[in-house]
Amino acid sequence: MHVWLRSGLFFLTFVHTAVGFWTLLFPRSFYEDVPTVDAYPPFNEHLFRDYGAMNLAMAVVLGASAVILERILVYVALTSNLVWAVSHLVFHATHLPHAAAAVLVVALSITAAIPAVLLTFSRGGAWSAGARRQPSRR
Repeated sequence: MHVWLRSGLFFLTFVHTAVGFWTLLFPRSFYEDVPTVDAYPPFNEHLFRDYGAMNLAMAVVLGASAVILERILVYVALTSNLVWAVSHLVFHATHLPHAAAAVLVVALSITAAIPAVLLTFSRGGAWSAGARRQPSRR
């Protein structure tokens, strides 16, 4: 169970890192090269760089949860990712500018399903002693 959970968390970390760096460093390229993004003009460099930074922040939380594999951190990381993924999916599912958007909705459905499935995996099974850290008593 933990192998699948950790692998899924690393996969999500990779996706958010790739999208984050691309959008943060090359916002115009992301706007012009990702299907359907340019269907919502105008281009706003500030907004796209913020979106890139948000993806990198999500990658930090997901990556930390993959490395540490502490139950609460995993739940928070996956729930945060699920909230974002479902919101993103709902927007695109209700704003289909052209036929290519249907393919995007399928892809976004998968991105929403991954954290949902991983949350299900994280609910079952025994967590190791290291995965149940006691709060600091300072």
